[in-house]
Amino acid sequence: MRKDTLIYYYCALHGLYWMSYGCVVSFTAVFLLDHGFSDGSIGSLIAISSLLSVLLQPIVAGAADKGKRFTVKLLFMLLCVAQTIPLVLLGVFSPPTVVIAPLYSLLILLQLSMQPLLSALGIQLIQNDIPLNFGVARGIGSLFFSILTFFLGTLTVIFTTRCLPLISCSLNFLILLLMRKLPEMGIRQSQDFPTGGTLAVLRENPRFAMLVVGIAFIFTCHSSVNNYMIHILNRIGKGNAELGQLMAYIALLEVPAMILCTRLIRKWDCGKLLRFTAIFFVIKALGITLASNLALLYIAVSFQAISFAPFTAAIVYYVSSALGKSDQVKGQALITIGITIGNVLGSLVGGFILQYYNVGFMLWLFLILSVVGMVFFLFGAKNTSNGSAHCST
Repeated sequence: MRKDTLIYYYCALHGLYWMSYGCVVSFTAVFLLDHGFSDGSIGSLIAISSLLSVLLQPIVAGAADKGKRFTVKLLFMLLCVAQTIPLVLLGVFSPPTVVIAPLYSLLILLQLSMQPLLSALGIQLIQNDIPLNFGVARGIGSLFFSILTFFLGTLTVIFTTRCLPLISCSLNFLILLLMRKLPEMGIRQSQDFPTGGTLAVLRENPRFAMLVVGIAFIFTCHSSVNNYMIHILNRIGKGNAELGQLMAYIALLEVPAMILCTRLIRKWDCGKLLRFTAIFFVIKALGITLASNLALLYIAVSFQAISFAPFTAAIVYYVSSALGKSDQVKGQALITIGITIGNVLGSLVGGFILQYYNVGFMLWLFLILSVVGMVFFLFGAKNTSNGSAHCST
């Protein structure tokens, strides 16, 4: 298969995955609120499924790094197939609440566990001399996400929230068709020796461990804002339609930043860029906390373009520079685990705060945690002298 064709396939894979993510994860609160769940129970469900993904991801990553029985491609496809059952049950039938809870929890678990494999697949392409720009691929994912989420809020009003799992199921089918056409891509043999399990990577790389902790703190705030954006909008008198439009706007802003990320890293280095994004994660959180109307909220979330957007591309290149090749998938998994731990805390604590207090209290608390995360970022992200080499592809 030609190299440019592989690049097109990988970019399309990002587009399909992030659209599916939008249906399943970004609209979790909308779907579950419509099915009678309380804020506290929604937070608990997201937290439990995210926590389970923290346990699953090292297992998946370890199997992928060994590359003997389970390759990155095969594991990605297996997780995609496993989503089909809960998607069909939630979309076609009307199961009781006691059944919806474990089904949706499983859905989030599988969706989150696919992320490090998607990143690892891109790194494999780069290490096999495929001139892939990961920032462009991730930007296309955000572009497709923005297009779909722009209409999702309105679609849930017209067709009810049951359309969400059905759309996601269709997207997963397309992902499987695309994955079948991709060849197996192993990582080139290197002088690195296996370092053991995922936790061993943290012990041997203390600054990387600090970065993971910082990511967990910052994403506690970031994830809670995403998961409970519908409540932030309700506070200013808006609803589902505005949610879809706002999510689309945020994702669209990410596209140019992700595409330009490679050029930024050539000048700045991955570590410097990560420290820069941490500062603007905090500024964005402060803006959202203070926003009293829709216009101010749009201004606040615009900082997504210089916080989350460059972070998502830079962190992939950072891992490929800061860790040995034998730890590549485990490193990507650790980043996703840090994000997921933040999602657990943001979902669980945020849900109960919303149930017993209010949105304002939640936002101020998580803003403080975001500041703590920024400090860990500043000390944990080191300069990577070979970062530009990875990003020049």
